[in-house]
Amino acid sequence: MSNQTLTTVATTQNQAVVLQPDNGEFYSRIGTSLEAVKELGSWIARSGVFNCQKDEQGNMIALECLATRKTPFDFKREFHLVNGSLTMRSDAMLAGYRTRGGKVIWKQFDSTAAIGVWKFDGNECEIGFTTEDAKIAGLLPAKPGSGWAKDPSAMLRARCISKAIRMLAPEVVAGVYTPEETADFSGPSSPATAPAPAATVNVTPEISIIEKLEKVLEPISEIANAFLVHKNLIKEGQNFRDVSGKVAKIILADVEDFVTKAKAFSNPITE
Repeated sequence: MSNQTLTTVATTQNQAVVLQPDNGEFYSRIGTSLEAVKELGSWIARSGVFNCQKDEQGNMIALECLATRKTPFDFKREFHLVNGSLTMRSDAMLAGYRTRGGKVIWKQFDSTAAIGVWKFDGNECEIGFTTEDAKIAGLLPAKPGSGWAKDPSAMLRARCISKAIRMLAPEVVAGVYTPEETADFSGPSSPATAPAPAATVNVTPEISIIEKLEKVLEPISEIANAFLVHKNLIKEGQNFRDVSGKVAKIILADVEDFVTKAKAFSNPITE
């Protein structure tokens, strides 16, 4: 595909510009004018390829493509829009990790666990995500129609990759979640059901405490885990998902204070 000549015509300020796979020279020609961004963004949004709900989302993708000199399809190979949030595919995370010299040897990859030996920058450790971890995180039992119900092995692998790379090479993900994680945060839409009896009250389930912790602590998981072990709130080998419900509520009540203290512990100021 990369050896084929792809031609797209973009019209900006009444001038026709030919787009070919020329290592970003096309972007240099059109600059970063708002007219070009809107035109490209509109194409992206209306194509239906990028799951955009409105032109503004297409404009943001166009801005990123212009800034990084990526074609829209290069962008799609790495990122997805899920429920309006930008996500990075787990295979793209793994590719970025390997590009930086990281290695993984898979020991298990099935519907009960994804476990690998991860090596990066002098570190070597076994990291996994199991069905027990998924239960603790409130992801299992699987909701009907969710990815956990359709392909649990792929979901476990995506979680394992995200967990490992956030610990060993956070520069790869920089706070971006996988599509699988984002779908878990928001929850799948429920299929239509028969009307409930009059005495039944339908209550929309709230996001679990563990999921709330994941949203705020996953990007600094290594620091948070070390701080919690130091405070004897979890044991060595556990992670922030293992804190008690009481501790979780205290952390969520003032996340900024917890993060500040955890970072101070990780990087003590010395005279």
